[in-house]
Amino acid sequence: MYQDDFPIGPLELLIFQSTSFCNLDCKYCYLPDRSSKKKINIDIIRNTLLKLVEEKIIQDDFCIVWHAGEPTVMPIDFYKKVNELIQEIIPSNVKVTQQIQTNATLLNDEWCEFFNESKMQVGVSIDGPKEINDKNRVLRNGKGTYEEIIKGINLLKKHNIEFSVISVLTNQSINFPADIYNFFKELGPISVGFNIDEEEGVNIKSSIDENSETKLKEFWRTIFQLQLTKSNYLNIREISEFKESLLNMNLSSKSISVGQMTNPLSIITIDTEGNFSTFSPELLGMKDKHYNDFLFGNINTDSFLSIKKNKKFNLVYDDINNGIKKCYDTCDYFTFCGGGAPSNKLYENGNFNTTETKYCKYSKKIIVDALMDEIEERLSIK
Repeated sequence: MYQDDFPIGPLELLIFQSTSFCNLDCKYCYLPDRSSKKKINIDIIRNTLLKLVEEKIIQDDFCIVWHAGEPTVMPIDFYKKVNELIQEIIPSNVKVTQQIQTNATLLNDEWCEFFNESKMQVGVSIDGPKEINDKNRVLRNGKGTYEEIIKGINLLKKHNIEFSVISVLTNQSINFPADIYNFFKELGPISVGFNIDEEEGVNIKSSIDENSETKLKEFWRTIFQLQLTKSNYLNIREISEFKESLLNMNLSSKSISVGQMTNPLSIITIDTEGNFSTFSPELLGMKDKHYNDFLFGNINTDSFLSIKKNKKFNLVYDDINNGIKKCYDTCDYFTFCGGGAPSNKLYENGNFNTTETKYCKYSKKIIVDALMDEIEERLSIK
């Protein structure tokens, strides 16, 4: 069923998969084609930026994220050309920030000089101390990556470049919350985000399951306890999101608000061929027996707004919305979650029109329960 009245954008995140290739072979990676050497053409970047302006999908600001494979496999000159296109095409009153998520193993002085010149924000993927990181974050020959990542981080520090961290939690690493917290506190990122080992894409089984629940809850209580020591404060993404949800909570009613991953074209993800998708970035390049794939057009031939008349898009959008409504009607944690991530519903439950996932349970509910328990205990509410 086609719809003409649903909201479109504005764009918040523009995610380019400059290459799906990665020099690492992390054991929990969800990407199916990380051995492919295909690289994005600069004309795809140009066409994307032109259509964003022509179709009025951007407003005051948006962020370009270089993600998916290892983006530093691309030459620095490519990103310099991108910067020139941004200056040439995007109106001067629109603020554009860029972020790159890297494993840091290929960084050198030239990359760091470019980061400083371009003001590109840097995120580094590292799971913790060597014995934790090297369990899963490995090279294609199986060798651990810790030493190479730290070498890259030290280069960032040498050039006075701030960096954030994304760390993947596994059933093994959640046994060491204090070690992980203290490691990152010493490492010095501006923030740390913890992603769980997810059942997603080609990673069909997570190490975190129902047997991990007690350990995972204790992990978060310990992290929160450590953060509450003022001299030991470390900015943790999930705790910041929890606090923001509490501050913005409407205690008189529960309402459905549209988030980035459920609003069409708030997130746009583009692959090396110019195919584009929206909603969860992890949907790009994935196949499914019910929906086939999640490519809603190609930037070289289609407009972004053509999704309104795209049968496949409308099927996906209807199911996502129906799943959100079910979450709203049945879940006490809806305020903290907003209906879940569509990609996790698909990969875990087989359909967007569903409710709870393991990801939701282990990345939202357990965190809320752990932090609320700690708060209540400290306030002697129980």
